[in-house]
Amino acid sequence: MTDSSFIVGDAGGTKTQWRVFKHGEISQFNTIGFNAYTHDLSDLKESIQQNLGYVLEKEIPVYFYAAGVDTEEQKDEVENELREVLGQKLFVRNDLVGAARALCGNKPGNVCILGTGSNACYYNGSKVNKVSASLGYVLGDEGSGAYLGKKLMMGVFREQLPREIIDTFQKEFDLSSHKVIQQIYHKPKPNHFLASFAPFVLRHKSYPEIYELIYNSFADFYHAFFFKNQHADEVFNFSGSIAYHFSDILRQVGIDKGFKIRNIVESPIAGLVLYHQNHG
Repeated sequence: MTDSSFIVGDAGGTKTQWRVFKHGEISQFNTIGFNAYTHDLSDLKESIQQNLGYVLEKEIPVYFYAAGVDTEEQKDEVENELREVLGQKLFVRNDLVGAARALCGNKPGNVCILGTGSNACYYNGSKVNKVSASLGYVLGDEGSGAYLGKKLMMGVFREQLPREIIDTFQKEFDLSSHKVIQQIYHKPKPNHFLASFAPFVLRHKSYPEIYELIYNSFADFYHAFFFKNQHADEVFNFSGSIAYHFSDILRQVGIDKGFKIRNIVESPIAGLVLYHQNHG
């Protein structure tokens, strides 16, 4: 184990969690979220300067994990931009790598992220291999907060959910289908908008129709990523707010579909601190 100083950041769609490890002491900060496909790096840079500016030191290595960093070109772009605020010792990796290191350390297993979006990979103990394309909130993101929000909207505006749920939804949000479509097609971050309804889904999961909606969303995730995958019989590990808050239903899907879940954490940040303490 090393006592060297380092900074680690884990970027989700909604926020980025940072941990600054200096001489055995840890401090924590939050900035805005980031996804290489949907967010502007200039906004993240400004948020970093505002929230972490006074703790940054150029000689301290920074490990930054973010969604959407899928190619070397994307990694290089993010590193080049963020080095202006985080220094030259910056190492950028995909959020799946971060989740794998946090959840598995050096052990193999399937690693899944269920937050605003969704993604999955197989981790052999050192490297990740994506098992299927995530495809984003329009074409994919099964099991994510955005996916739950989309399914809820469909049930409400097509009146496929119980009247009590529809009336409660309208009382709380006062939304028409027109307003929703305008928000999704003409406003920024539509995936965040859809995912913002996940707490409503959680509060009403005792309704059979909502339970079924959640259950089927997780089943869709499994079928999209692992149904025909050669590693589907290996242990599963989950990270993300949706996996964490809906863990009881997620575990039931695992039992029914025949996959074994080892870990479910809301955020990989604590595991990442431990990983970099041990591995540098």
